[in-house]
Amino acid sequence: MAEFRPYPFFIRGAVWKYLKKEYGGSEARRIWRETLAYYRRFVDEAPDIGGKANRMSSNLYMALAVFAFYEADGRKLTPEKLRALMTERMPKHIPLFSALVDFNKPRNQRKLRARYEKYKATSDEKLDRGEWGNSWRIEMNPRGREKGIAFDLVSCPLADFARKHGYTEIMPVLCDFDYLTASLIHAHLFREHTVATGSPYCDYWYLGDKEQK
Repeated sequence: MAEFRPYPFFIRGAVWKYLKKEYGGSEARRIWRETLAYYRRFVDEAPDIGGKANRMSSNLYMALAVFAFYEADGRKLTPEKLRALMTERMPKHIPLFSALVDFNKPRNQRKLRARYEKYKATSDEKLDRGEWGNSWRIEMNPRGREKGIAFDLVSCPLADFARKHGYTEIMPVLCDFDYLTASLIHAHLFREHTVATGSPYCDYWYLGDKEQK
């Protein structure tokens, strides 16, 4: 069982706005109540991947929140509508964050690389001991990229949950969110494979948006 956390604030605002627009009144409230009920059920079902000690665990809760809404809405939400719903609700502080965190600056690349290396060391230790469930394993720069930051994520608890419940149709929307967050730090993400589409790994390669391959 995963550690319980409240329904993510960012997804909450997007879902409620959609429900008011599409349904309004009592029907919107009913679907929202069912969304929260499914979310709690999904958190209880999800494996323990380390809680707050796992700095990537917030991705699991965001995905479970989306899956819960998708289920409560009768699986009627198309990938296109879900993509619009998520992107239009980016937090207001994002422009300031984008101005402060510029991936083109070497020091910011070093900081981000150090964060992934620290995650790898911690997750390898935990997973080797049989802890952190099916959390992501990470391999740093397996193809020897000379620029930017490159790594593979091996396995994915989000994709595992989606396959189990039949949510694979909307998984690419969640995966594509990585491209948006990359753009916010002035980076380009190059990725050819994802676990969600059947690959054994997700291959990430981040370059500053002023760099060339």
